[in-house]
Amino acid sequence: MASDWQYMTEIERLHKTGAESRLRAIESQLALAFTLCAIAETEIRYSRPDEATKVVKKIRHHAETIRTHVNEPNHIPRPSISDFLKQLTQLEKCTEEIELRLR
Repeated sequence: MASDWQYMTEIERLHKTGAESRLRAIESQLALAFTLCAIAETEIRYSRPDEATKVVKKIRHHAETIRTHVNEPNHIPRPSISDFLKQLTQLEKCTEEIELRLR
């Protein structure tokens, strides 16, 4: 029979593994969102504003989802939060610049 100490150690390990997995998922979502910004800019460059608008909607959705997860208590390691918030600010700035070009 496992001791309470072993149980607690295993639970702690699983929580840490989960947080690291969520951290990597958010990193991937941010990378995808910045790639979508590049796609939207390309759509504008090739005079396809309707397609660019669709991509901007996807970016906005990604940003909202990421922000929800970043702000969720104990969802990701605390030291990562400020970096993600900075990246979200950059993403929102990029999105706003694209939307200005679409007007």
